[in-house]
Amino acid sequence: MDVTRWKSLAIKKPTHEAVLILSGKYMGPGTYVEKLVDEDIERIAKKEGISSDDWKKKHLKTKEIPIKKRKRS
Repeated sequence: MDVTRWKSLAIKKPTHEAVLILSGKYMGPGTYVEKLVDEDIERIAKKEGISSDDWKKKHLKTKEIPIKKRKRS
């Protein structure tokens, strides 16, 4: 695990509890937030008429975008 890639995010306690409930027992809160961001990027990219990978390359500052395919329950 590359810890330089991890960033912290502060949210209020009720929001954290909601994320824990929404993520269920199969997914951690970090994975659930990542899923929400990925879905929003896909929605915006579709609206702009480009792929989500092209949107990430255009808007994100990182030089290399690791693309992971994972099962979502």
